[in-house]
Amino acid sequence: MINPLGGALLHYRSELVSVLRESLQDPLVLEFEEPSVSHESRYRWVSRYIKSLMIARSRQRRAPGSTAIITWPVLGYLDLLLTAVVLPNSWLTVHDPVPLVRAVGYGKLARSAARTLGRHAKIIVLSHQASDEVRRALPRATIRVLPHPILEPDLQRQRPEHTVIRVLGQYKADRDTDLLRSIAAEHPASRCTITGRGWPKVAGWEVDDRFVPEAELDDLIRSASVVLIPYRRFFQSGVAVRCLETGTPFVGPSDSSLSDLLSERLDLLAESSSADWIRAIRAALGVSEHEMTSISAQARGRAAHEWAAM
Repeated sequence: MINPLGGALLHYRSELVSVLRESLQDPLVLEFEEPSVSHESRYRWVSRYIKSLMIARSRQRRAPGSTAIITWPVLGYLDLLLTAVVLPNSWLTVHDPVPLVRAVGYGKLARSAARTLGRHAKIIVLSHQASDEVRRALPRATIRVLPHPILEPDLQRQRPEHTVIRVLGQYKADRDTDLLRSIAAEHPASRCTITGRGWPKVAGWEVDDRFVPEAELDDLIRSASVVLIPYRRFFQSGVAVRCLETGTPFVGPSDSSLSDLLSERLDLLAESSSADWIRAIRAALGVSEHEMTSISAQARGRAAHEWAAM
């Protein structure tokens, strides 16, 4: 396994290693931090990536039949051309095939170049929504849809005495602030909080505009009555998975990958209207610990089973 985002994807890497070990696979992990964490140049980052690909290729030669998983595309779809040469027996994980912010390797030229690989372009995605977008970009690619990996759930949490509704994570253009204002107006007795970098002021919400350290995120989730995923467009949610790991109910849009995580309680997913979100929040507040245990165990079991095939 090669993880070139040793900061942002540290928890994801732990989730994936845990799921693979469930099926008696013990992956070798090659990991290094991205420039925003290491404070090194992008050139140095790409150089480390290429070196890791070469190390993985050397290890594969000593372990015939082994597979390499790359957790993030350093160069977007251009990674597929690089790995085709350096590490042919590898799968590239594409988390966000349509980035909300400008990113290297997703433009028209990069897609055209990657299409030349045909079925030899091997891509892992974590939702059917992501698969559809990758298929539009690379019609002949080999695509595997796998569940978002999840840690063995630790459901020992103390529910707050008063209702706490949380939103967690960095602000991006797809965050539905109009929806949040409507929700706060309907829950005046609840404590509504947003914690994450870049958020504007939102009426009715306590906004803590800062980066949330990894060590603090689980505590914020555990201390919530319910966590909201108020996104208009996304392909998977690491925050939702962490809610399952800690036994905290969450609510999100019904037309999303969250339906794969909440197959037992689809009533926790909402249509676009604020009235339906308020209905789903009330349903989430009534979810029992036993139900959360069942939902979390089902998600873990499905992830372990499907990743075992890798």
